[in-house]
Amino acid sequence: MTRVIAIANQKGGTGKTTTAINLAAGLARHDPAQRVLLVDVDPQANTTAVFLGVPFAAGPRQPGAPTVYEVILGEMQAADVIHAVTLPTNGDGAPITLDILPSHLDLASAELELVNAFERERQLHQALVPVLDRYRFVVIDCPPSLGLLTVNALMAATEVLIPVDPGLFPIIGLNLLQRTINMVRRANPRLQVLGVLPTLLDRTALARDTQQELADAFGGRLLPAIPRRVAIGEAHAAGQDIFAYDAGSDGAQAYEELIREIVNRG
Repeated sequence: MTRVIAIANQKGGTGKTTTAINLAAGLARHDPAQRVLLVDVDPQANTTAVFLGVPFAAGPRQPGAPTVYEVILGEMQAADVIHAVTLPTNGDGAPITLDILPSHLDLASAELELVNAFERERQLHQALVPVLDRYRFVVIDCPPSLGLLTVNALMAATEVLIPVDPGLFPIIGLNLLQRTINMVRRANPRLQVLGVLPTLLDRTALARDTQQELADAFGGRLLPAIPRRVAIGEAHAAGQDIFAYDAGSDGAQAYEELIREIVNRG
């Protein structure tokens, strides 16, 4: 069965896109025999920019280069829009492929165009169904909001992973996200909370307090934390995941631990 993992948090700056990039790439590296699809439904298109370049994600629309925008609106089949990206490898290992369903800045207008669509909240799910059996994992990078695009992602997902950065406000915001997840479950009973992921952790008292509060609130659903590391941001600027950029870093090791935990929970 395909595991469809939505990375969601309505607050920006939580490491959501960073998590989507490194989780998808890490899962593809974990077992190259199992295909992984990364779906970018964030109109900021940062995930797409890392793997396909800034001009593709934020420049003028390229002729013959459709994106998830056309897929969600039913104008294109997902299979015809997916890009296969070869991930850099360290050493002489066989090439590793990650499939990407890309985004573009103009996806922002899809929220308005979906308002009057029939079964508007199921558009992404219906579009992905024909390709799901190709993949062991599908990772969806959601927008930093709880609008129709995020609801579409949650309706398509079997699991939701929630990245949380240190502080009081992110914890307060979890309540709204949990209410949204509970509402979506009425129509998508498959949806489960995979876990809460502490991100951008440093050695401050605020970070320690946040992690303790998350541990108290979520217990076994708390996932291994991701530290705040310059190398992770540098990897994205270089158009790479952290494993290609600096496989020996503690940032890469943290994501490896996260991936092992997610695989084991499946």
